[in-house]
Amino acid sequence: MIHIRSFQFIAILLAFIVLSVLVHFHFLSSMDSFIFNSISVFNPDQSLLYTFVVISSFGEVVNLILVAIILTIIRRTRKGGMILMITIMTLAILVSYMKPLIAQPNPPETQRIPNLPKGFQLESDSLLTEARSFSYPSNHTAVITSLAYIVGIIVQLKSKKYGQVLWILPPMLMLSNLLLGLNYLSDLFGGLLLGLVISITLSTILKLEIPFTINKLKNTR
Repeated sequence: MIHIRSFQFIAILLAFIVLSVLVHFHFLSSMDSFIFNSISVFNPDQSLLYTFVVISSFGEVVNLILVAIILTIIRRTRKGGMILMITIMTLAILVSYMKPLIAQPNPPETQRIPNLPKGFQLESDSLLTEARSFSYPSNHTAVITSLAYIVGIIVQLKSKKYGQVLWILPPMLMLSNLLLGLNYLSDLFGGLLLGLVISITLSTILKLEIPFTINKLKNTR
């Protein structure tokens, strides 16, 4: 587990600040456009597009809140579930206010997203309507990163062997969003770094590694 006083945390925080400044002043616009246009040449079939849509839906706030609720119900993972829920909501609010401040416009509309079944659509990347015209940082990447970090620690406390498995999810979602034309590369890395910053901060403050214990609560009375 990374702590907020560690070198790793300071490096991640500084990287996010530097990246945000570069994006705000459009220093990365040429790179983002070049990568976006290069990927637009790729023309996957419809079934593969559906696969990308399903993967991208892993980062939707509603789905991850459901995961957090399930973890909260389970006694052994209750504290982790509560921290995950707080982290997801914190990220959703922060991203909604950050997007207009950084003001990176959404990528051009693409025809990559297939016609989805009736009643199914990808969730907006922002809670606020005013922020939906902007793309940096990616909220979906931020929240899936928080899931990988927090739940990864919970799993790692039981088995270090399987604690890293969840880290497959963030790069999968990032690649999927990039191929669907939903985000620029800088949006995705901004979301990844922000997700780490908030997850590490809240996990340290709320002491994720120390589970709730009923006995201790009884002894304090």
